[in-house]
Parts: sequence; structure tokens; C-alpha cells
Amino acid sequence: MQTERFNRLRKAALSKIFEKKKITDVWRKIVKNQLRNLDLKDLYDHYDFNYNIDERAIAIKNEILSGTYKVSQPLIYRIEKKFGVCRHLVIPQPIDALVLQVLVETIADNILSNQPSENAFYSRDKHNVSLPHTADDYGFTWRQQWKQLQKKIYNFHEDKELIVVTDLSNYYDSIDIEELRKVFTSYSKIDEVLIDLLFRIIEEISWKPDYLPYSKRGLPTTNVEGIRLLAHSFLYEVDEVIMQKTNNSFTRWMDDIVIGVDSRKEAIETISSVSDMLKTRGLALNLAKTNIYDDDAGYHHFQIESNRYIDSIETIKKEDANYKKVCSELHKKFKLHFKDTSPKYWDKIAKRYITTYSKLKSTALLTLLSKKYVNYPGLRSHLLMYLSNVGYKKKSSEVVLEILDEMDIFDDISLYQICLLVTQWEIPVNDQSKDFISKFESKITAFSFKRKLPSDFYCVLWFKAKYNHPEDLLKFIEKYKNLWQTDSFLRRQVTAILSRLVVTNSKAVEKLLFNQISSGITNTVTLANQIFLFSKVERLDGKLSLYLFPKNQQRPYPLGKFIVLCSVLNSESIRTNQAIKDKVKEHIKDPYFLKWLDSQYNIN
Repeated sequence: MQTERFNRLRKAALSKIFEKKKITDVWRKIVKNQLRNLDLKDLYDHYDFNYNIDERAIAIKNEILSGTYKVSQPLIYRIEKKFGVCRHLVIPQPIDALVLQVLVETIADNILSNQPSENAFYSRDKHNVSLPHTADDYGFTWRQQWKQLQKKIYNFHEDKELIVVTDLSNYYDSIDIEELRKVFTSYSKIDEVLIDLLFRIIEEISWKPDYLPYSKRGLPTTNVEGIRLLAHSFLYEVDEVIMQKTNNSFTRWMDDIVIGVDSRKEAIETISSVSDMLKTRGLALNLAKTNIYDDDAGYHHFQIESNRYIDSIETIKKEDANYKKVCSELHKKFKLHFKDTSPKYWDKIAKRYITTYSKLKSTALLTLLSKKYVNYPGLRSHLLMYLSNVGYKKKSSEVVLEILDEMDIFDDISLYQICLLVTQWEIPVNDQSKDFISKFESKITAFSFKRKLPSDFYCVLWFKAKYNHPEDLLKFIEKYKNLWQTDSFLRRQVTAILSRLVVTNSKAVEKLLFNQISSGITNTVTLANQIFLFSKVERLDGKLSLYLFPKNQQRPYPLGKFIVLCSVLNSESIRTNQAIKDKVKEHIKDPYFLKWLDSQYNIN
């Protein structure tokens, strides 16, 4: 129920920012790609939301201004940090991610204008400062390089004798929300209703297990920019004190802090001051990761020799005379790198080595990959990127099977990341690849039945959505109907897959789609309705055509986009249109996608 205060005072502030055009612009320019870049992806690429964004924007505006907007249940998953210890991450529903981002777009400039130093950054993908392992100018002596690193990499105002490196213990999990709100409000003249709405969303998407009450401690960890901005602004007072004590010779990347000092005494005094200030907000320095480096220690921890070496070989080409020698030397140095993991930036250099294997197109890393993948969770994303660049080969497929045999899974995304890799590979249709696909499916299915977790079933769904014959896929969906219908996320993913099955068995699939519409679960209902609407479309409008057939052809063609394409090809008018057939053949190169297009839609 609306109060007079809402109608007369608070609604005006909301109506200024929740306009249809602003909402649609924020979705198209920011939120759509944020959701695509999350660890767990949607099998329909949220295209039902994207296609109807104008109508959705009006609905969001009306809900906000009527005071009836409610936050939906987010998806919460675990990702392994080390030794099976997991961090909980949050994926908001598209509507909530969009509302949060609209708020952030409105208040960000106001918040950032209060930032005391330009040397603090809250979004690593949006600032232009080099990271420590990208220091160049290796022609200098190390002493000169030490000074260059301070000014060029860390933006120090003066040359310093020592560098202090530190970070905060469990920063996101330790933030007191009441303290954060107090600090956040003091930095701005933002309308109270915007802050209320912002913190309401934070409360509703936070992890609250076992029916426990909201603890008001801990920001949800997510790839949504608004959360990072809040965490960033909470440390402004720390920036202010360090800036004054060091004449702005420091840099902060979220909760990673690097400080320049002239003596060990000054270093200890600064660490002590920062620690005391953090304690007043319920935070603490991570003493295990707090160190004081002179130039000799810096030489070791910043891995300067390895950086110099990698820089020297990055541009080598396969046709160069010394190519084989370089690849052999790289392999030896990479193995040697694992003999001493004590340097602070050891993992960053390990990632540079892996990236260099990719640049050189060297397959030598395949001999070591499975063991490194299993034992070093922090390197997995780069190892997967390497496997993606190598592509499907007999050896790379064997490595993937080795990983599944050797890896113990403690989180919700490790298995999915491997399934994503295999569905991104363009695997030929032959006996050798069929054997690999059969073995891979058997192993991931075994994980799913052993752990009985929704995330593992999702992995199996993702894989089957590309590689299973439609009749086998339909049998699987019907067999485990009682399982996937108990989880709203799985229900939506299965509904997306039904797009691929309409022309195979329209009667059974339509029955399943009507069941999803009857479920009343909003994001599933809208998807089922969209599949029905696309199956009856007479022509491709501009936005649908541009989405399916972008000017810059995508390679690999995303699985989510292929599912959307299938839902459109369910229309006889579309799949029999020769111009559209030609476009499909022009954009789709994946052998398995081509196989299903031929057998299901007669596009060959």
C-alpha cells in the first residue's frame, strides 16, 4: 500500500531515473553483457527478456512507481578458492540486475566525486592502470626499474625505498551493512528512496541459508557493478589517511593495497594506522598477505626475470627458424616455475606462461595440463582458455577426460566450465569424436548421479542440449521431469531446450510447454510463451535477424543463440525461406549444429 509520503515525496525521485529509455539503454549497453559474462549462463541467452525489453522496461517502471516491486530469488552458487574452500556467489534475476544497474548509473558519479585519490580503483575491467606483472622497460637496471614500477605501475607520487603490500581479510564477507549504509550516505546527497531501494536489493539477493534471518553482514559477491561500487566507496577513508601519510604514493585495487614508504619504521606505522582504522568498521588486514619489500625482495616477488623472458618470446611465429627451440625452452621454464610458488605474483606469471603457450600455438602444455588443472584452481580459467584455443584434437580431448578422472569437485562451476569448453569446441562428426562424446557424457552423468546437485544436472543439460539426438534428449527430459521441476533455474533451462525439440515431437513438447506456463514461475512462463510465439512468426524482424546473424560472424556460434535459432526455425515460414537458409549456412559452421539443422529443419 502506498503512503502519502511515497506519493508526494519519494515517487518523484524514482520517476526521474526509471524512465523507459534509460532502462532499455542500461540493459542493452551494460546488463545484457554482464549476464553473458557470468560463470553460469542461460541456455536461452535471456533472449526472451532481451527481445521484449521495451515492454519489460514499462513493466519495471510501473512496478517501481506503484511501490509493488519485489526482488526475485537469485541463483546462488559456489566456486572453489583453494583446498575445497568455496566462495558463495550470486546471480540476480535479469530484472533485479537491471534495476540495480539503473540505480548505479544514477548515483555513481556522485559517489566517485567523493573519492579522495585517483589511485584507487573498484572495477579492474574499467581502469587503464597496468597490473604489476605487466611492467615493461626491462632495459633499465633493476634499481631504475624499481623506481619506474613505483611511478608507472603504481602511480606513486614520489620514489620510495620500500613497498608495503597488503589486503583485507574476507573483505566482502566482513562488511557491516549498517556501517556501509552510514558511510555511503555521508558521501552523497542522493535521495533517500534511492538508497533505500539499493539496500533493499542487496538484502534480498544476499545468501540467507536455512531460513536464518538476514545478518546484515557481508555484501553479496557478484559480477554486478553496483556491488563493487559500494565495496569501493567503503574504503575512501582508508584512501584519505594513506594519501596524507604517503603524499599519495599508494594504489588500491578494491581491497588490494600497495603503499610506498621510505623506512621500515614508516611502513609499520602506516600498517598499524590502517589496521586500527579498519577495526572501527569491523574489518581487518590480512596479516598473512602483508609484506614489506625492498628492491631485492621486489625483484623476487615481481618475477622480473620471468617477465623479461616472456616479453622476449611473445611475438615468435611458427614459421620462425628458432620456433621449436623457443617452445622447448618455454616448456622447461614453465615446469621450473612450479618449483617455487612463494613469490607474491607467482600465479600471475604462471598465467602469463599459459597465455604464451596459446600465442605460440604450442601443444606442449597438453602433457602437463591435467595435473596443473587439478592442483591449481586459480589457474583453471587460463588453462581452459588455452584448451579453447587449441581446439578439439585427439590429445586435447584425452586431456579433458583425464581431468574428469582426476578432479575432485567441491563447487558448483568446475564441472560446468569443462562442459562449456566442450560445447564451444567445433567437434567433427566421426567415429573418434563420437567415442569421446560418449565417454565425456558418461563421466559427467556419473558426477551428477553421485552428488545429486542441481548444478551437476545443469551441466548434463548443457552438454546434451548440443550433442544429443532430439529423441534421446526428449526421453531424458521426460524421465527426469520430477527432478528438474523442483528447481526454478533447471526448469527454465529445460524449457529453453524444448525449442530444439518442437519439430521432432510437437505434441509431447507442446504439452511440456503448457505445463511450464501453468507453473506460474515468471521467467519460465515468459520463455515458454516466447517459444510458442517464435514458432508462429512469419518473418524475421530487424532486431531478431541482427541477433541471429550479426555483421561480425561469431566463431564459435554460441549454444544459447543456436537454441534461439531453433525456436525461430520451428516456424515453417522461416525454415523454408531460402534467403534465411542461406544466412544460416553462412553463419553456422559447427559440425554438430549443422547435423541437427539438416536432420530437423532440412537445412543442408
